[in-house]
Amino acid sequence: MIAQLLWCILGLLGVFAVYLIWQGVQFHENVSTDRSEFIPHYYIYLVFRFAELQAEAAARIFSIATNNFDKNIDNTATMKLNISFPANGSQKLIEVEDEKKLRVFMDKRMGAEVPGDSVGDEFKGYIFRITGGNDKQGFPMKQGVMHPTRVRLLLSDGHSCYRPRRTGERKRKSVRGCIVAMDLSVLALSIVKQGDADIPGITDVVHPKRLGPKRATKIRKFFGLTKDDDVRKFVIRREVQPKGEGKKPYTKAPKIQRLITPQRLQHKRHRIALKRRNAEKTKDAANEYAAILAKRVSESKALKADARKRRASSMRK
Repeated sequence: MIAQLLWCILGLLGVFAVYLIWQGVQFHENVSTDRSEFIPHYYIYLVFRFAELQAEAAARIFSIATNNFDKNIDNTATMKLNISFPANGSQKLIEVEDEKKLRVFMDKRMGAEVPGDSVGDEFKGYIFRITGGNDKQGFPMKQGVMHPTRVRLLLSDGHSCYRPRRTGERKRKSVRGCIVAMDLSVLALSIVKQGDADIPGITDVVHPKRLGPKRATKIRKFFGLTKDDDVRKFVIRREVQPKGEGKKPYTKAPKIQRLITPQRLQHKRHRIALKRRNAEKTKDAANEYAAILAKRVSESKALKADARKRRASSMRK
């Protein structure tokens, strides 16, 4: 892009120099009749002036390109690390400007475990797992794409980095490969092993879950209950503070889904009885229809036989 811009500017300067030469010739024809005295000196001046303008333009373009290159270098050396600690439910975004601290993550893939000793003294003894990231244009990393740059993949329902809008819809989307490089703006890390010291805002902070499990089987799994235990006693309630002044806080509990109760068993038995009753009714109706159909068929056969006998007796006469 910069080379094309340079050639365009140099071409415009060449056209401008030709125009100046033509103007000089016209001026000399109007002023002097002896061309041998004026034209060579004027041509030499124009050539030197054209060379000076070209050198100045090239210097300016080179300085602009150098500044842009320096900016790109500064941008590529900066990366944000989104560190999460699932045990406490906390996460924090830190910015790393030193490229040497990020070398330990380079050429690693998603799911790889990386020691955090080189990232900083506060991360000594920590082990991180690379869980994802985004490049500088915002495209997410996709597991299984062994490439350090962006690729376009045909994605459908069930694939990561894509949410279908219609049933069976497929779409070609740009995704970032799973290999870490310096073109990433954010790298997502998860703490696998905690180090010696606490990280402020991550390991020293606990964010408990606001809501507990709602499904009956998940409540049993959460508390280690058996099928004989009553799940309703173990529902996690939360306290609600009303907006009005002077009102006492109260607690709310979620409605347990898929809870087996006597009423639900009764409804199930009722549905099965209705299904059996409808099947018997349909079977009786089919048998009745088959009997009526057989009777009508036999009657029609008897009528045809009588008609055949009458025709035969009339032909004998």
